[in-house]
Amino acid sequence: MASAQLTDKELVSELKRLGYTPGPVTESTRPVYLKKLKKLWEEQPQPRGSSSCWLGNTIQSCIIKICLVPSNAICQLTFLSFSVVLHPFGPEFDLHYDVKDRDLILNLLLSLHEHLANVAGEHDCGDLKNSLNRSVSFMSVYLSIYLSIYPITLCVPFSCSLGVCWFLGRLIGADPAQPIEDVSEISRLESIHPRMSFFCRLRRAFFTVIHRVLFVLAGIGVVLGLVYYMKYRWRKEEEETRQMYDMVERIIDVMRSHNEACQENKDLQRYLPIPHVRDSLVQPQDRKKMKKVWDRAVAFLSANESRIRTETQRIGGADFMVWRWLQPSVSPDKMSSMPSKVWQGQAFPLDRRNSPPNSLTPCLKIRNMFDPVMEVGENWHLAIQEAILEKCSDNDGIVHIAVDKNSREGCVYVKCLSAEHSGKAFKALHGSWFDGKLVTVKYLRLDRYHQRFPQALGCNTPLKPSSSCMNSMSRLNQRSSTSSSLGFS
Repeated sequence: MASAQLTDKELVSELKRLGYTPGPVTESTRPVYLKKLKKLWEEQPQPRGSSSCWLGNTIQSCIIKICLVPSNAICQLTFLSFSVVLHPFGPEFDLHYDVKDRDLILNLLLSLHEHLANVAGEHDCGDLKNSLNRSVSFMSVYLSIYLSIYPITLCVPFSCSLGVCWFLGRLIGADPAQPIEDVSEISRLESIHPRMSFFCRLRRAFFTVIHRVLFVLAGIGVVLGLVYYMKYRWRKEEEETRQMYDMVERIIDVMRSHNEACQENKDLQRYLPIPHVRDSLVQPQDRKKMKKVWDRAVAFLSANESRIRTETQRIGGADFMVWRWLQPSVSPDKMSSMPSKVWQGQAFPLDRRNSPPNSLTPCLKIRNMFDPVMEVGENWHLAIQEAILEKCSDNDGIVHIAVDKNSREGCVYVKCLSAEHSGKAFKALHGSWFDGKLVTVKYLRLDRYHQRFPQALGCNTPLKPSSSCMNSMSRLNQRSSTSSSLGFS
């Protein structure tokens, strides 16, 4: 019997596909299972009687014609335009067989084609125990089940011809990666059009959609993660910059207080070791966390603060880096020749080292605008406000100015409409000389500003200088005019 050529694995796989679950295959049980397989195959619906049902008599603009060359049995593909054919095996097939034999062959091939499609579909739907393809010997057994006798003789055996095998599906040799060039190399056949049930297709489509959705969500998650990370880095940078300016302010306060104490007690040294200042400002448990902020504050003071000088002193037999407070002083002659309450130029250029990259808040705290001991009269603070408005004449966002008349640091507080306007004012004022004093600016939180000046809550009208003369800018304008005249002379 031709079915005896099946291997044990192929026999079990085919019985399971037909709905029968066999036990172990042994020498005694194999004949029983072969008879059962033949009976199940005979119970299957017989193939349809016309080849037109699978080709469909469809007119196509370009179809593939498969020809068998008897000399070498190699399949050739040629393109025929506007042709109608009933099968893919060429006119030699029609001449060699009569209508009855031709219909029988085509229906048998169609049956085998559908069988391979069902096997591939079951494999793709999860039946991984059974192979995706079938051997050539299995194909011969399958066909012989339908024919009690084999009445057809081909000059090129039809069960092994390339044209037939190409019609059935993918050709597989000993090495699946190598193309098939001769029928003798074919060992297995595989359908390239698996036939799957509706529920199988629905399940596969569902999982495909789920996988693609998860892939898209993963991509979105990565992008959002990068965005949140960049925002976190920016916030951290702004926070470190704010902490650095706070630390600079505290260091200046310590050095100024120490200088005042030295004026009262001549026995005190006029310098302070830098580690001593750090230990007095930063708690022991916070020193490791604040190390970066401290280093940035030290670098900022070294580059931008002219009132504090860094030098080396021997203390207790060891060399220490110390800070010494240098109060800016101007000779009486220069003071008499220098007009008061005027802007006198820039002390240092603004860059990333002494200016935060972004505007932090809409409020500013300005130091060294005045000396309360030296100011006379009741309305001297109006001149301070006027000088700030004149220096920021191109800024339409200043809505409130408050002068702290009792401040020993000469503090003036400014509120702007937005952080952008405060950043513009920061660049115009920070590091400028005003009335012989070096002006420094820092950002102040909006809630602290409103806590100190509640009346500023409703201020939203931009302030303008009361006069167009720009008296506080006269020295800068005069210097600019002199430079221009020298340039054209």
